[in-house]
Amino acid sequence: MPGVPSGRACDSCRQRKKKCDEKQPVCSRCIRLNLVCVGSGQQRYKFKQHHQHQFSPNRSSKDAQIMPRSRIRPTKEGNGALARSPPAMPPSSELTLLLNAFMTTIKPSTDFRYNLRWSYGLFLTDIPQRLGSNEALDCSVDAVTTAHASFCTHRIASVEALAKYSRALQVLRVCLDDPVKAHSSNTLCAVMMLLICQAFLGPRDGYWSGHAEGAARILRARKSFSPRDDFERKLLHSLRACVLVEGLFNDKIVLSPNEWERLVGNDFDYNYPESQMMRLLAWAPDLMQRARYALHTGNDLTALRNETWSIYEKCKRNLSTQQALLSAIEASDTTKSSPSETFMTQILNAHYQRTYGFGLAVAALFNCMLSTLDPENSVIVLDSTFIAQEILSLAPRATVYRPIGASYFTLCLSAAWAVTTDPLLRSLIEVSLVDYLMDFKLQNEADLQDALEWTARFSHFQITQTVTTIPE
Repeated sequence: MPGVPSGRACDSCRQRKKKCDEKQPVCSRCIRLNLVCVGSGQQRYKFKQHHQHQFSPNRSSKDAQIMPRSRIRPTKEGNGALARSPPAMPPSSELTLLLNAFMTTIKPSTDFRYNLRWSYGLFLTDIPQRLGSNEALDCSVDAVTTAHASFCTHRIASVEALAKYSRALQVLRVCLDDPVKAHSSNTLCAVMMLLICQAFLGPRDGYWSGHAEGAARILRARKSFSPRDDFERKLLHSLRACVLVEGLFNDKIVLSPNEWERLVGNDFDYNYPESQMMRLLAWAPDLMQRARYALHTGNDLTALRNETWSIYEKCKRNLSTQQALLSAIEASDTTKSSPSETFMTQILNAHYQRTYGFGLAVAALFNCMLSTLDPENSVIVLDSTFIAQEILSLAPRATVYRPIGASYFTLCLSAAWAVTTDPLLRSLIEVSLVDYLMDFKLQNEADLQDALEWTARFSHFQITQTVTTIPE
């Protein structure tokens, strides 16, 4: 097509006349050389300005008139209608620019390794149509988009990304003071977007983000943990894991067993193994609170031990199903498949790898609990070694989706370290965990060691909170 360049190389590679792999959002050459990558994989158009001339060869040059199109006024045509002149420039606005920038982070052509939609959930595809209706959502999307671009190029937060994140927090506080906006789906979505943004901004002080706690408070304040519509169904499908995992260790997130059940009981994927594993994990906060109370007061642990064993056995059966699904997709031969079939196989492999890794982390938590509630049982020790080894074996297979597509794996490795006491296994896990965390600019390995020790002791009930009553 005339006027449409076929090349989709980024600006940096075009200027230096270097071959570009055209990957989105950042090409491999710019990553390797730490360059700012602009326009990789994007179609370019060459626009030529044409002028409409009124010129007669029979006239002298003195009488010749040249009239640019931009100066031609609308005139009446034969039917009396006005002939419109084309606009001088395409319409644009801050909202349009934000929408275009955000779409590059979630569109299917964006590399798996950097695609937010694949890593954080389908709810992101519904956000563009909601922009402009809630200032907190607009600011949080702007912060995520800027932080994502900065992370993909330099793997470090820019001053602009930090400023927009701070601005998004301020606007969110204002929305939470409004009784109507505070309970809206868009405000809850803004909280989820800030959770995503915080992952790109690098290490932070403390163990908790604060946003998962805020999401739990919003849900509890509106007295409904069930989704109101299809958008909330997708949103809670992604948000539930963030709230639940943090709720295991953050005593400021206090929900009843019924509230936890309603939070994770999403019919979006109710019958899938990963959803079943999530519902099993939802029992953990209540079990951990009751176990601490029993250990603190010296009550009999028999009933609690049996209940935990029942859930743990269900976890192991679920893990067998997920392991079989992953093995089947990894064994499939894609050499004779069509491009679309190969792409679908890649998606399924990444999905089953992630759900199996998360399932192993869940099983690791219940194993830690049982090692304290039933310390004489040798099965617990054998299982703990198997879980740690399985997670460690997934590490090199998940690396193809790094950095963003495998960001979940740091949770899996932390669980593997907590579940085993084998010094050799722990040292191997630490090496792998440090490697993964370098994607997000790990700054202090001593802090990591402290965090791992704290997580392991907490999961084994070696850190006891002050518990005076059993939560209702």
